[in-house]
Amino acid sequence: MDTHLVETLNRWFAANAFRADLCRALAIVPLVLIAVLVVIAWSTPGSNSPIGRSELLLGVLAAVGALLLNLALGHLYYRARPFLVLDVRPLLPEAVDSSVFSDHLAVAGAVFAALFVARRTLGWSALGLGVLLAIGRIGAGVQYPSDCLVGAAVGTACFLVLLPLRSPISRAIAAAYPGTGQPEAKPEHAFTHRHRRGISIALAFLVFGIGYGIRAIEDHGWKAAALRAEGMLQANSAPAPPGEYQTIPIETIAAGKSRATYAAVVGNVTQVSHELDGDYHIRVEGGGAFLVLEIQPEFPLVPPHIGQNITAWGVVRHDGLHNWWELHPLIGWQPGNVAAPPGTGTGGSD
Repeated sequence: MDTHLVETLNRWFAANAFRADLCRALAIVPLVLIAVLVVIAWSTPGSNSPIGRSELLLGVLAAVGALLLNLALGHLYYRARPFLVLDVRPLLPEAVDSSVFSDHLAVAGAVFAALFVARRTLGWSALGLGVLLAIGRIGAGVQYPSDCLVGAAVGTACFLVLLPLRSPISRAIAAAYPGTGQPEAKPEHAFTHRHRRGISIALAFLVFGIGYGIRAIEDHGWKAAALRAEGMLQANSAPAPPGEYQTIPIETIAAGKSRATYAAVVGNVTQVSHELDGDYHIRVEGGGAFLVLEIQPEFPLVPPHIGQNITAWGVVRHDGLHNWWELHPLIGWQPGNVAAPPGTGTGGSD
C-alpha cells in the first residue's frame, strides 16, 4: 500500500507541467499557511490569552523537538526515499537522507496539536492543510505515506510531552503582555503535580539532548546506503566496452590463460545473487566455462537477469578463496553481443 500510493500519486502529478507545479506547491505551501494560522491565533481574540499563547509557544517548541528527534533517528536507521528505489519521477530537489520520518509533517503535527488545543476551528484548518502537505510530499516521490503518518504522530506526541509546561509559561506571558487575560492558576496537588514544571523541563532536556547529542554516534552505514541508493539512479553503463577492454573468450580467462588486466566477455547469465555486503555476484557461462562478475556498491549497476545473453567488461582477477576467475569489479554490461571481435592472443596486461 505504501509504495502503491507513492507510484499512483506521482504518476498523476508527473503527467504534465501544471500538475507537477501543483505538487511542488502542495509540498511546501500548506506548511507556510499553517504558520500563518499560528500568527492569526496568537494575535486574535479566542486564542491570544496567556493560556492560548502558551499552548501555541509549546507547539513551536514541540516542532523543534521533533526535528531533533528525527535528526537522531536519521543516524540510527536509514530508509531510502521513494525516488531512489521506486519507478517514480522526483518532483523536488533530490536529497538522499533517510525518508523516515517527514520533517514537514512532524512540524505540522506539533503545530496542529497546539492549534487544536488553543483554538479548535483553526486546528481543523491546520489538519486539512496537513493532509494536503502529505499529498504533496508523497506525490513528489520524496516521502512514503507511513513517513508522513509517523512524522505527524511524533510532532503531536512532542506537544503532549510539553503540555504540562503550559501553566508556568502562561504566567510568564501574562507578565510580559499585561491586560491580555488571566494565566492558568497555579495548581495545588501532589508532589509530582506541584513540580511538574521541573519534571517536564528535565524530561524535555533529556529527550532533546539525546536527540541532538546522538549525532556523534557512528552512522551505522546510512551514508554508504544513501550513496549506494543515489548511485543506482545513474546505474547505467556505456553502450559498449571501451577500446582498452579487449574481447577475450570466457574459457581463456577461466583457464587462467589471459594476461589481460581489462577484458570484455560475452556469455549467458546462469545465476544472480545479492550478497549480504551489498555486492551482486553474476555467474556467466560460455565455451563450457564460467566467470563470476561482481557488482560493487562503489560501481553501481542494475544486475542482469538469469537467461540473458550479455556483454560484460571489467577488471580480471582470480578469487583465491573460491578458486575461480572474476571480472571484479564489473565496470559495465549490455544485453546481447556488443563487443569487438575476440582477439587472437591472450590479451596484454594493460
